[in-house]
Amino acid sequence: MRHFSTAVMVEKLVGMLGTDDLSEWETGFVQSLQRRLAEGQITALTERQVETLDRLHSKHFA
Repeated sequence: MRHFSTAVMVEKLVGMLGTDDLSEWETGFVQSLQRRLAEGQITALTERQVETLDRLHSKHFA
């Protein structure tokens, strides 16, 4: 299994914004991660948020 940094996973998912591939909830989650990344707060994610990010990334890029 290949591992990606949190920032790389977020950037890849941000590239999917505006497509039909993300649900409404997923879009909101990715947008919130995009804001955190831009504000330099991406390392302050909770364990659950990281797990959700991992799951979402694996769903679309596995």
